[in-house]
Parts: sequence; structure tokens; C-alpha cells
Amino acid sequence: MRASAAFTRAAYCALYVAPVAVAVSFNLAYAYWLLSGLAVAALVVWLWDLGGWCRLTAFAVNGATSFANLLLAASLYVQGTGFNAQFFHHLDGETFAIARQAYSLVFFGTWAYWLGLCAFPPVLGIRTAGARCVPRRFVALAAVAAVAAYAPLLSLVSFVLAPDEPQTMAREPGTGTVDIEPEALRDPKSLVLIFAESLEATYGRRDIFGDDLTPRLTALASQGANFEDMREVNNTGSTITGMVGAMCALPLRSPMPWEHVNTVLPNVETPLPGKACLGDVLAAHGYRTVFMGGAPLGFAGKGKFLAAHGFAELHGASDLLPLLEDPDYRSGWGVHDDTLFEFALRRLDALAGDASPFALTLLTLDTHHPSGLPSASCPNRGREASDMEFAIRCSDRLLSGFIGDVRSRYDNVVVALFSDHLAHRNELFGTLRRHGNSRRLRFSVWGPDVEAIRVGRRGTHYDVMPTILDFLGFENWMKRGFGASLLRADSPWFAVDEKTATTITQELPEIRLEMNSEIVFKANGPTIEIDGHRIVATNEGLALTNAIFAMKFDRKGIFVGFRDGESADDFLLEASDGIWVGVSTNDRFNRRFVGDEPTKLAFFGGCFGPAGPIAEPLWWRERLDVSAVMSGCGSETP
Repeated sequence: MRASAAFTRAAYCALYVAPVAVAVSFNLAYAYWLLSGLAVAALVVWLWDLGGWCRLTAFAVNGATSFANLLLAASLYVQGTGFNAQFFHHLDGETFAIARQAYSLVFFGTWAYWLGLCAFPPVLGIRTAGARCVPRRFVALAAVAAVAAYAPLLSLVSFVLAPDEPQTMAREPGTGTVDIEPEALRDPKSLVLIFAESLEATYGRRDIFGDDLTPRLTALASQGANFEDMREVNNTGSTITGMVGAMCALPLRSPMPWEHVNTVLPNVETPLPGKACLGDVLAAHGYRTVFMGGAPLGFAGKGKFLAAHGFAELHGASDLLPLLEDPDYRSGWGVHDDTLFEFALRRLDALAGDASPFALTLLTLDTHHPSGLPSASCPNRGREASDMEFAIRCSDRLLSGFIGDVRSRYDNVVVALFSDHLAHRNELFGTLRRHGNSRRLRFSVWGPDVEAIRVGRRGTHYDVMPTILDFLGFENWMKRGFGASLLRADSPWFAVDEKTATTITQELPEIRLEMNSEIVFKANGPTIEIDGHRIVATNEGLALTNAIFAMKFDRKGIFVGFRDGESADDFLLEASDGIWVGVSTNDRFNRRFVGDEPTKLAFFGGCFGPAGPIAEPLWWRERLDVSAVMSGCGSETP
């Protein structure tokens, strides 16, 4: 009987810590979480053994802590960091419904695991007489120790108590209330604008993928204006922020640090009041404005934003799904792209029959992470290495065919193709992440008067609106918000010094290394505190995953600028002068200096050369003495 009880205890503890063990094994979490999880599991067993009302407590502790384990493991896997506003504000009914459809196996498997774990103690009847013999004082101390090292609780407390993240203090251009005065257009052109879900230009790089995954779109781009250096910057990394950035030349941010951008628009009466966006401008000039997308309009307030900014006609999943000839031909997100393009051509036939110009905006779905949702009309897959690659090649075929149809069937129409954002974690993400500094958005434009040109100016989402309006013949919108027409001017986003360009949404004050002070590193974020200022370590505005983030100071301790990236060699080459303070989750970089047992999150400060540190000190602790750093690097400060 005792052997059976011991086996039951061991089986329960193993089941309880399974998601924690997976997180730790994939280098996503610290081992203390695993030890704490075992302690919590033992506490649940002890409470259950006591019987009576203690079993209710065991139920609550078991259910709540195991659910928190799953949440933290998911957060670490998806975004490479613990609990934050972005994670919590995706926990809504609509996101759960989409996850249930798009990732049904993982979704239902996770729920089955959790429910099974909740039922484990009563089903197997854990019960021994030894529980009452254990001193309560000992159990209390063990419980306190388990809770003190319980990673989900620590992450939650850090999130709740942490000061506002710097990006929540972002500034916006002072646009105020906008009164659009129509200008005389000599030859108003119509517009077809396509937001291609996550279909970044990087997929066309043979040097990265060994082949061009989008050969048809690459060939098409050479026939029009192709913008080759479009970069994703802060506040444009999701569909709704990407659309707002591209159509309004402004960032969409939450007014509160705990409110995610996907919840902002649904909870405001009027999205972006007083801001003139692409739809507003076109509607004010007599354009018939239409939006069509296969996903629900309500997701992230997309439909509300479009309706508030010039779009008179909106068609989402609820409108298009009833029109399907085969009701079962749909994806987890909604309508497949081949069906969307078919509906779009029908609507274009009607729009083209009228004399007034029109603007049709589309949002595709088939290249959505993690594996893509390719349309059935694509031929049988060939030698594609993954489902995602097949979805990309399928989208390449469908998009190029649709663009070709529009160009051949309708006169005086400008067609623009733009990635709504860079791809999120998918089956090709490992390759994308290794070339993070080279990733670019796709932006190409075709039209009756559009020459075949390659534009090398650096651009962002914010430049899309004024550039498109320039193609359409508008003259009063060459610059707007953070954007400008890339046909005529450089992007305002980059027309500043390095420091301001990197932190343009943070308004960081002057930062300086002061003698006799400390640099404090914290794993939450992770963050660096210098001279009373808190800086969040990121990689191109994203979670610091297998990357290096560093702040450069001159020999006088004056802040020079930021450096972030995923190549240890590139960083060491650039770090040949100056004083560097930073955070690294880059395994190769960490192994170079920590030896056989590198930490997952390394903090450092000191001077470097191409081969490594050229002057001590170089530390991997949470606090650095600024005086030691400055003197070790030959500081000019007395």
C-alpha cells in the first residue's frame, strides 16, 4: 500500500512539473522554477493527505498553480519573456476562439492536461497517515520557500510592481484636429491596397533560404516601384498596429501599461479621433472606399478603426462566409485567400463600372503563423520542407495572379502590396531569427504611370500612406506624422541622430555613467538601470531572444547610442571602442565568456575588442561598480 502511495505521489509530481521541465529543457526558464514546482506539488499532496477541508485547499492550490505554470510556459515560448501587458491582454474570448480553431491540437491538449491534473489526486485517492505526523512548522517553512521561488508568481509580481515600460511614454506628432480640404486632382487614380499577412520580403532571399520562396512576386516587383529597405519599428509588429501605422503614419499604443493594443480600439468610442488616415483622405476626395478581409472585423477593433476613418463598406468573415459555395471550405481564421480574391474581383467589376475613383483594401490570411493556412486551389505541394513554406509559395502564386488580373482588367488603377508586419514565430522562424538584422517588409507598387524602379531609401510603416497618396497624384500629403513619400524624401523616422532614432518613442533623458554609482541589472524585462533611468533591453523592439542589447558610452561616460542584434561576431567587431553595458541572451556570446556553463541571461559591462574583452572588468552579476568599469576602460573622467 505504501509503495502504491509512493508511486502515486511520484506520478502526480512528475505530471505537475511536466510543462516546467519542458520550458527549462528548451532554455526558456531557470531551474529554480522546477524545484519550486516540485515543492508546490509536495504541498498539494500533504494537504490532500490531511483530508477534510484541507482537500479544498489542495484543489485550489493544484488548479491555480498548474494553470499559472501553463501560462508562464506559453508566455516564455511565444514572446521569450515572462508576464507582461502584451500577454495578459491577449487572454480574451476572441483570442481563445481563434486559438481553438487555428491550433486545435495544442489548445485542447493543454486543457486536457490541466483538467486531468486537477482530477489526479481524488481519482487516485492519495492518502496516508504520515501527513499528520509532519510538523506544521516545517511544512509552513517549506511552503513559504516554495512560494518565494515560484516563477509564475515572481513574474506576475514583477509585472504588477514594475514601473511603466518606457514605450508607454511615447510621444506623437502634434496633429490635433484635422480638417481635410480637398485638392484638385487632374487624373484621379483608383487604388487596390493589399496587406499581405506576415509575407515579409525576406522570404525572397536566396542567400537566406537557399531559394526564392516568392519568385512570382519577385518578378512582379521588378516591373513596378519596389521599396527594398522597409523596416519594422516599434509599435508596428501586429496586424492592427501595422494597419494603423501604414494608413495613418502614426503609432497605435495603449494609454495604459496594462492594456494591450488589441484591446484599445474595441474599448474606445472613436479610434484615433482627429487623425487623418488614408481612408479619410480618399473619402474626402470622393473615393468609394471598401475593405475586405477573411478574418472577423471585430478582432482588435479593426472594423471599428476602418469605419471611423473613411471606409464606407466593410466585409469580414461574418459577411463572406455565408457566400461560400462550400460552407466547410474555411480556415481557422476565416475565408481562404483564393476565395477572398474571387470576391474582390467581383466587387472590383462593380466598382470599375462607375465613373468615380475607388479604393479597395484587402487583408490576406493564408500565411498566418505558425504553419500557414494554404488555399486548396494551389496545386499539390512539391518538395517544400514545411507547411509554412508551402503556404508562402501558395500565397506567392495567388497574390501574383490576383495582381496580374487587376492590372490587366482595370484601367487607371494603382496596386500596392505591403506586408502588415514581419512574421511571428512560425516553422521558418529559426532561419528568420538568425538573420534578424536583414529582415525587411515587402512594399511594391504598380500602376499605369509607375516606372520600374528600385527605391533604396530606408522606410517604415509610417511612410506607406504618404507614398501611396503620391502615386495617386496627391500633392498636399507628401509628409504626414512620422512618414513621408519615399519617392521624394527620406523617412522622418530616420532623419534624427542615432540615439533619438532608436528611442524616438521613449524620450529618454540624458544618461551618463557617474563615478561611485552602480549599474543595476534586472531579469524582468530585462532592464538596465543607470543614473536613475530604466532601459528595457530589446532586439529591434521585440523580446530579447538569442540576442545582445548594449548601451555604448564614450570614455567620459556620456551615452552614445544603442546596439542590438543576434550576431555575437558583429557586436564584438563594432565594440572595438567605447564602454559597453548590456544584456545578452545570445548563447554563442555567453559561452565565449562564461565557459562551459553559460547563463541564459548574462549582464556585462566593460571594453571589448574583436577578440573579446580588452580591459577588465567584465562581469556577469546583477550590480556593477561604475568606478571600476570606468577605470578599467581608461576613463577620462577623474
